[in-house]
Amino acid sequence: MAVIGGGVTGLGVARDLAQRGVTVALFEKGDLASGTSGRSHGLLHSGARYAVKDPVSASECAQENRILKKIASHVIEDTGGMFVAVEESDLEYERVFLDGCKKSGVRVEELSIKESLSREPYLNPNVVATYLVDDAAIDPFRLALANFLDAKSNNAQIFTYTPVRLLVEQGEVTGVRLIKSGENVHADIVVNATGAWAGEVCRQAGIKLEVKPNKGTLVVVSKRIVNTVLNRLRPPSDGDILVPHQTTMILGTTSTYVRTPDNLLPTRKEIKLIVMEEEKLVPLVRRLRVIRAFSGARPLLEGGSGREAARTFLVIDHDESGVKGLITVTGGKLTTYRLMAEKTADLVCAKLGVRAPCSTDKEELPEVPVKSTLERYEALEGELRDGKEVVCECEMVTRSEVEKAFNVLAARTLGDVKRRTRMGMGECQAQMCAYRVADLMAESFGFGADEALNMLSDFLREQWKISRVLEGSQKAQTEFFKTMYRLAGSLDG
Repeated sequence: MAVIGGGVTGLGVARDLAQRGVTVALFEKGDLASGTSGRSHGLLHSGARYAVKDPVSASECAQENRILKKIASHVIEDTGGMFVAVEESDLEYERVFLDGCKKSGVRVEELSIKESLSREPYLNPNVVATYLVDDAAIDPFRLALANFLDAKSNNAQIFTYTPVRLLVEQGEVTGVRLIKSGENVHADIVVNATGAWAGEVCRQAGIKLEVKPNKGTLVVVSKRIVNTVLNRLRPPSDGDILVPHQTTMILGTTSTYVRTPDNLLPTRKEIKLIVMEEEKLVPLVRRLRVIRAFSGARPLLEGGSGREAARTFLVIDHDESGVKGLITVTGGKLTTYRLMAEKTADLVCAKLGVRAPCSTDKEELPEVPVKSTLERYEALEGELRDGKEVVCECEMVTRSEVEKAFNVLAARTLGDVKRRTRMGMGECQAQMCAYRVADLMAESFGFGADEALNMLSDFLREQWKISRVLEGSQKAQTEFFKTMYRLAGSLDG
């Protein structure tokens, strides 16, 4: 069978089915986790955020939070989370929040103001109420890679940079057509796991599926000054979540419906709104440098405003509407990806007559052979003593990790290396390390010099897209590096 979509859900489906002995091929038009999965704030939800308006999603998140902390602890930093009331008006939400958590099975514990400020000294000193929940930070790229490695170890075939279209014969989906080569790949069932693009894929089979792409913008700041996920104690709104991530913090998010999930970019207005709202949680945020901002598309399934739409997921058997051979899974959250994959695999196996049960809730995901930045800093002395060459000082990425990105983790471009190692995600935003990795590509991985230079130029062009909405010192730094590359390297990103 075939899976379309190489985000965490598609990879989770491939992993689950491969574990059950099903022959699987997955096709992704870009790189792994290069769509919505890699454009999230990396929050492992406790469920508390949805406990009032969407109790089904809240219960799903609470359940999957516990499972993922057991099977994927190596890609999770168990920070804990706090819901914080910073204004008296926030307390109007307090009672319904606590009732919703209780009904949804979401653990919540009241903290005294003194305990809250002791735990997070940079928290707004005027905080009026705080509750502890089971939120955590999860690395979406490493999560995707762990599922990739597990799926491959069970003989799944994973094809990146391989766009496909549904192969439809006499009203039945019979496989996929590889767009670049024109080759047909036949499959008993095709799973459409393309998230915000699911409606576009369904239209290839004449199916109307209303998936409304909802843009969310997030802001990355240069310093990590909190170690707990912080949420504003109020109905979900713009700029009310702060997630500590490795050496940085991610602030977000916004919610705006868009016509297409492609080529989404943040605006200066969105960035300013997010920073202004986050200052109410942590006033020092206003003095931190915004080093990056990015936007992703949520696959929402219901009407109303983006905040009102449910975060639950759907698994759709299109056989019931007259189109055989196609199953769509969409909606949901990063936190519930494994459950989405399980329910999808259950349906596939029922249709194929496979009786093997799901085991992904018990089987630990494999270690990713590249360290997190926090692990690198903990091992820093030993790394230097062992003479390992560091190619990215901000994130302490070593040459050997870049080699593993290519040789083990299927990297093909500089952007792929960034997603696998965090090369370029630190303060300098790849301005000092991108050329080093391009040089390694030409030196060690069979890329010609011109090809490596072209990839470097493409990578820098992508990195610098955000420069139009940056301000202050980060804008000046970016412009300086643009000039440096243009004059010294004849590269114009």
